[in-house]
Amino acid sequence: MSVSRLLLVFALLGLMFVEVQKLVAQQDANRDELYARTDTAALVQDLARRTGDFKEEFNRAVEHSLLDGTKLEDRAKHTADNLHDSAKKLKDVFEDKRDKNHPAVREQADRTMATGSELSRIITAHRFTEKVQHDWDLIRSDLDALARVYNLPPL
Repeated sequence: MSVSRLLLVFALLGLMFVEVQKLVAQQDANRDELYARTDTAALVQDLARRTGDFKEEFNRAVEHSLLDGTKLEDRAKHTADNLHDSAKKLKDVFEDKRDKNHPAVREQADRTMATGSELSRIITAHRFTEKVQHDWDLIRSDLDALARVYNLPPL
């Protein structure tokens, strides 16, 4: 194959690559930030892991707080458990569908955000340990990133 034909082949391959990237970007044209599938996958994996660790620490902190023995204690613990369950299910659905725009993934992301919002109200209204506050800041950051993926308001 001559050098000119080889250059033509590489130029065509490069052009095809650019056009495919344009098509992918058009799906998210109305968003300020683009999230690749791998970015979103890492985000939902981190969120599922962090919420699992957090619920244990949060439950211990609630038991040693002014909420101990109240109805709000049960609600707070239940909400932290629900957030972890929801984040874990989001991870599972995302891994199954492998498409952040799939309706089932979007629906679970909405549920996770709603539960995160509920827990955020509880945490904001009460004082918890520095560790719980720090861990919650990391989770809230992940939830805000998830909100950006789906063009939702942050917590």
